[in-house]
Amino acid sequence: MSNDKVKKKAFWTNKRAFDAIRYTAIIVLGLLTVLPIIFLVSGSFMSIADASSYPPKLFPPTLHPENYAKAFDYLTGRTIINSFIFVMGILLCQLTLSMTAGFALAKMPFKYASAVVGLFAIPMFLPTNVSVIPLYLVTFKLHLLNTWGGMILPIVGSTAFGTLLFRQFFVNFPDGLVDAARIDGASWPRVMLQIVVPLSKPPIASYSAITFLTAWNMYIWPLLVGTKDTFRVLTVQLAPIVQGGGGVYSEVPPNVAYAAAFISSLPVMVVFLFAQRWFINAIAGTGNDS
Repeated sequence: MSNDKVKKKAFWTNKRAFDAIRYTAIIVLGLLTVLPIIFLVSGSFMSIADASSYPPKLFPPTLHPENYAKAFDYLTGRTIINSFIFVMGILLCQLTLSMTAGFALAKMPFKYASAVVGLFAIPMFLPTNVSVIPLYLVTFKLHLLNTWGGMILPIVGSTAFGTLLFRQFFVNFPDGLVDAARIDGASWPRVMLQIVVPLSKPPIASYSAITFLTAWNMYIWPLLVGTKDTFRVLTVQLAPIVQGGGGVYSEVPPNVAYAAAFISSLPVMVVFLFAQRWFINAIAGTGNDS
């Protein structure tokens, strides 16, 4: 056997071994990721005895879909509606501010633009909880506690990531399209609405997915600002249920708590699966749909 054939055979042998290790690692990591979700869904259909058994059961012996009806009674429709109002208010406001600011930094040059970009990068390196106390004090002084303005507006100001994401996309946006529209007499708002927005679907989708997931999972801020039942969101309503809190929550059995947790996480799963490609692209910082 010639040396070329030996080298070729060794190459393919090493490649197959590498592929086997890689696919095994992917499968193991995938199972570790999916297993908690399977356990959650399975527990939501179990009886109280099966959900409390030890060792825990992975699949329910009998199905109990009535657990979801009981979970809705504890979560309440008002809480679910509040969560969507809270999330969509943050999403729409942050998307508008981030997109317009990113476009201005990329296509409307002005003095000290680079310094402004640097300032936007600073909050991304600071822990989120650092700003909770100052934001709460400002909200309290403005008498915005237990109002939608107090819950949404302080979060809307955290647009550093979105601004830099859109700026990076608009830096590579064709200048000819913008210049042609401006020469024809189009105003900047018209350029944004009729030219920029239709061609910016990838970054809009990716940023919307990230913002939705982040806002939906918020707990500390809605807990501090929305203390009344009329402003309570799912994360705040769900926390004492899964922790076995006092009062009415201590009466929630574990199988119903599983169902409530799955109901709360279902919108996040749907949004992530729908916008998975754009979500990953945004994390990678590309803003492209390729």
